[in-house]
Amino acid sequence: MKTLTNKVLMVLFVAACLSFSNCTFRLVDFTTISTKNVNLGVDRSQGKKTEGSKTYFLGLGFNLKDAIDIALEDAGREYDMLIDGVVRYSNYPFVVVVKVEGVAVASSTMKGSMGDAEFEKWKESQNITYMKTSDTADTED
Repeated sequence: MKTLTNKVLMVLFVAACLSFSNCTFRLVDFTTISTKNVNLGVDRSQGKKTEGSKTYFLGLGFNLKDAIDIALEDAGREYDMLIDGVVRYSNYPFVVVVKVEGVAVASSTMKGSMGDAEFEKWKESQNITYMKTSDTADTED
């Protein structure tokens, strides 16, 4: 009887230790993010409504970047910015689902419609640098 009590106590101790432990991991790398309504001066009508979702078994490998990348890829190869975005996280037994919705916008289309001079003014007003080698936009710190 004493060995059974010791085993039960040991199991309870291990369960308590596991329940009070945690893990830290990176969710997403981002260039610009805000929960406030910020006017970027982007014509949303040039964008394309898109969504992407990613499912993880037991939450292993969970990150937001995959769902964002899927949403941008679903919109098309030329799209590289997601505006007016919403991220939804769903947790089911043994499964985690991340869903991203928003309007995908191509910075190259913006540059073409604005013209070089106007695009340069827009970048300066938004504190953004534009990497010409990869056709992507980055913000400055």
